[in-house]
Amino acid sequence: MTVHALTIDLEDWHQLMHRRLTGEEIQPSSIVVTTTHRLLDMLDEVEVRATFFVVGNVAETHPGLVREVVRRGHEIGSHTHSHELIFRMEPAAFKADMERSLARLQDLTGQPIIGFRAPEFSVGHLGHWCFEILVELGFRYDSSVFPLPRVRYGIPEAPDHPFAIPTPSGTMREFPLATWDVGRFRLPVAGGSYFRLLPSRLLDHALKAIDEQRRTAVLYFHPYEFHTGWLSPSGLAWRRSLRANNLKFTLSRIVLHNLRTGLISQRLRPLLAQYTFMPLGDIYRDMSASAPRQRASSQEDA
Repeated sequence: MTVHALTIDLEDWHQLMHRRLTGEEIQPSSIVVTTTHRLLDMLDEVEVRATFFVVGNVAETHPGLVREVVRRGHEIGSHTHSHELIFRMEPAAFKADMERSLARLQDLTGQPIIGFRAPEFSVGHLGHWCFEILVELGFRYDSSVFPLPRVRYGIPEAPDHPFAIPTPSGTMREFPLATWDVGRFRLPVAGGSYFRLLPSRLLDHALKAIDEQRRTAVLYFHPYEFHTGWLSPSGLAWRRSLRANNLKFTLSRIVLHNLRTGLISQRLRPLLAQYTFMPLGDIYRDMSASAPRQRASSQEDA
């Protein structure tokens, strides 16, 4: 049986869009609570458990939300504390940010936090210094690598299946985002905008092919993609955008994040019912437990 992973980047669209447009930090909005609860209800209905990569400032503002995610049986991982892109950070700043994230999430859950995802997949390459820091802090697996060419976060040389990343401090297990090879082309089919813009039939074929190849498909989504109604930044963000002559960028982001967003739930629900999904932490532990057995079996055969 092939097991796949549903992952959620638990971040607040309104907070991050405000920061992008104004450069100012605001508290995460209450909308992230509403949309996450809507998503949790859907997962209860289809009886699927997921991994929620939580931004630390959301956990600080809405601690009850993190506790509710855990209460409903899902795994918590870290999505950093501040949601800063890693390639903009120095190692010391990244480590401090991750220590803050780790302390808050462990305090809220009472559980070890072993999984990480970089904001916007911003690790850049497989030899990035962030992996060593993560291993030092106790993380055991990562899911930040998109094995794609020619996109801002793609790592074309990365395998399209789970693999190990060695560091001087130990090994990190990597669970790359789902892709599908069609002839010379590699298509991103993991979630987000791709799940809204690609044809539904193509997504169905891709997941079926990945399942038949016995590859773990890692899918990812965000709470805002389960929002009802129109996503729009605050009035202040609009005014700042106009004064900065940034209206074209603002409109493009808003259109992108609202375009066909309602299709995500419609497309995801039947896939969750058709295939087997579990949290990445469970998959990691199963792989780790099976590795010694496989080595022992190989030694006996020899």
